[in-house]
Amino acid sequence: MIVKIKSSILNEKKVSFDYNDILTTTKGVTLLKRLQTMGDLIYIISAQYNQKFLEEKGKELGIPQSRVFATGSNKAKVEKVLELKIQTHYDNNSDVVNQLPGIGQLYHP
Repeated sequence: MIVKIKSSILNEKKVSFDYNDILTTTKGVTLLKRLQTMGDLIYIISAQYNQKFLEEKGKELGIPQSRVFATGSNKAKVEKVLELKIQTHYDNNSDVVNQLPGIGQLYHP
């Protein structure tokens, strides 16, 4: 039995964004929306503690609660990115980016 899979699923890429100084900027939100229209699966993964606040921002950007994470620390943020097998993570913290070789992208507002 041959199962057909939509090509959009095959091209889907997991991309995450830190919140502070990225999704608080027009440039960051524009990048996120562009990647959404390209079919990427978008996550918010932040070192913030306030999950509810991030979920509200996610809802505003069309990201379901299941893909929004307030980790409470940069260490936990890096672990979550790796656990979820994120392919690209945008962050303004060079320490976080350096801990994610090949994944982390330093974001400049």
